[in-house]
Amino acid sequence: MNFMRALIQQVHIYLSLLSFSSLCVFGVIGVYATMAPKWEERDKPETKRWDVPFAAPKDLDDEALAVKIRREFAPPLANPIAKQFLRHTPEGKLLLDFYQVNGLTRVVVHEDRLSFEESRSNVLEYLNRIHATTTRNPSPDWRVRAWVWYNELAVWSLLGMTLTGILLWWTLRLRHKGALVAAILGTAAFLTIYWRLQ
Repeated sequence: MNFMRALIQQVHIYLSLLSFSSLCVFGVIGVYATMAPKWEERDKPETKRWDVPFAAPKDLDDEALAVKIRREFAPPLANPIAKQFLRHTPEGKLLLDFYQVNGLTRVVVHEDRLSFEESRSNVLEYLNRIHATTTRNPSPDWRVRAWVWYNELAVWSLLGMTLTGILLWWTLRLRHKGALVAAILGTAAFLTIYWRLQ
């Protein structure tokens, strides 16, 4: 029993150390999301504007042109734009929104130039976006993919820590009354919230 308990304890400790950075981000963002003002009431990020000379090839459709502009001009972390999200300005100019975890780059395609508008997120909003980036949001950039898989590891590690924590409590033959009270309160809170959301 002592050997099994020591093994479970080691697994519990290493799971927490392996994923503590991501779990700290989860905690910080949880507090931020709770206390932050409504989206429309938040300070708007500063926007930078500039133009770049560009002659759009006549033989490219909007989708191919968006791919070319992203490859040559968009920030490296910018996601590709799906065909259904291609838009035009009221004047008929192609408008491209390149989203990334640290902000938005908007490009309007003119006949002889590209007009850029770039806004960067503040640190907390940046952390909020990377915390919400999952394997369902594939990115072509290896840095974002690395964070996504680290996030995935952290979620599974949290589940592992929960299970090993319960096992550690069980090996003590449930002697800690405070742990029993916490388990009952936590379960009751979950069931109450689940019932109220139905």
